[in-house]
Amino acid sequence: MAGLTITEKILSRIEGRPVRAGEIIYPRPELVTVHDWYVVNFDRALQEAGVTKLFDPSRVLISTDHEPLAVTPQSSERQKRVREIVAKYGITQFYDVGRGGLGHVFPVEMGIVRPGMFVLAYDVHVTNYGAVGVLGIPLVVEISEVLALGSVWLKVPETIRVNLHGKLPAGSSVRDAAQKLIADLGDELVDYRVVEFGGDGLAHLDIPSRHTLCNTPIDIGAKSALVEPDEMTRAYVAARTDVPFEMVRSDDDATFARVIDYDLSNLSPQVALPPTPDRVVEVEQVVGKTIHHAFVGSCASGNLPDLRDAARILVGRRVHPDVRLYVTPATQEVAREAAREGLIEIFYAAGATLTTPGCGPCAGGRIGAMADGEVSINTGTRNDTGRLVAKQTEIYLASPLTVAASAVNGRITDPRTMLGGGA
Repeated sequence: MAGLTITEKILSRIEGRPVRAGEIIYPRPELVTVHDWYVVNFDRALQEAGVTKLFDPSRVLISTDHEPLAVTPQSSERQKRVREIVAKYGITQFYDVGRGGLGHVFPVEMGIVRPGMFVLAYDVHVTNYGAVGVLGIPLVVEISEVLALGSVWLKVPETIRVNLHGKLPAGSSVRDAAQKLIADLGDELVDYRVVEFGGDGLAHLDIPSRHTLCNTPIDIGAKSALVEPDEMTRAYVAARTDVPFEMVRSDDDATFARVIDYDLSNLSPQVALPPTPDRVVEVEQVVGKTIHHAFVGSCASGNLPDLRDAARILVGRRVHPDVRLYVTPATQEVAREAAREGLIEIFYAAGATLTTPGCGPCAGGRIGAMADGEVSINTGTRNDTGRLVAKQTEIYLASPLTVAASAVNGRITDPRTMLGGGA
């Protein structure tokens, strides 16, 4: 019999028996994550069903990341309700304002999620956990069933194996690779499948870079995404937790829906055109487009290396007078490290606005919103119409290098023209 993929192995351990792609199972997650905007929703659903306690409060993690800065009476009241709900159900893993940051990032950073774990979440970008070999699968309304009963049905997904080769050239970043990759794979291929990354190219991609890789496939219909854990993974996780973990890898004879080899060495900067993140072109095709708004952050590109990339462009330069540039560190730890390295000073000197660690403008709230008729280039996860509140807007997605370069020039810019010195 053929071997198993990482996904099949993780779900087999959870089920206590071998399972294969296509089977219907009822797996019990080792962790369930919910962010602040959905807590009141699941509590209402549980009350309507007459449920008064969770199946296991110790397996639930709640983060305040979509709206850590309450800017209206309604948001203050929502934060109060979240705290009341956490207390009511006895949830101990609660990361309130200033305690963690973005819930798709800090649990990896803190060693809360570890290789081989199975996680369910009320948010699509839980796939970030795949950076360390975790199987994170998003749910929507079914999350209330999981919180009440401990499980929900799942069809074991097939896996697409992507072997990365080579090293990214100067001026290109992992965000360019992640965007180009989903455009090349396409939604028909990845639909309800796990994208598993491997190959010798991983040796050149740190754990924050792997967050970005795992973040994007979900937006074209993937069930999840993860990276085959390696020695870099082991060292990263072992430095953050004493809890034992298993480095789960696919068998050599595992059955994949498709195996794809992908070369990183010739990749140029990429830009996703509105209104979907898979409409990806080379930056040269949109160079010169006037912008008014820019943003560096989100669970796709808010880690320390992302902020370093933006600072490489911004040091010694100023943001264009017609542009608002927002920078949002993903977590409290990222913000602290950025301050230690002097990145925060570079951002302020350049005329950028720093926001509270978390989702930042990407959440679609009032912080860093757009007005009708404006154009944004940013590192958010999506560029749907109305994503940043106003409907009559254009949103382009790109790497932190491209976003920072564009913010300085007031128009979409190839970052390679600005690397190597000040203005």
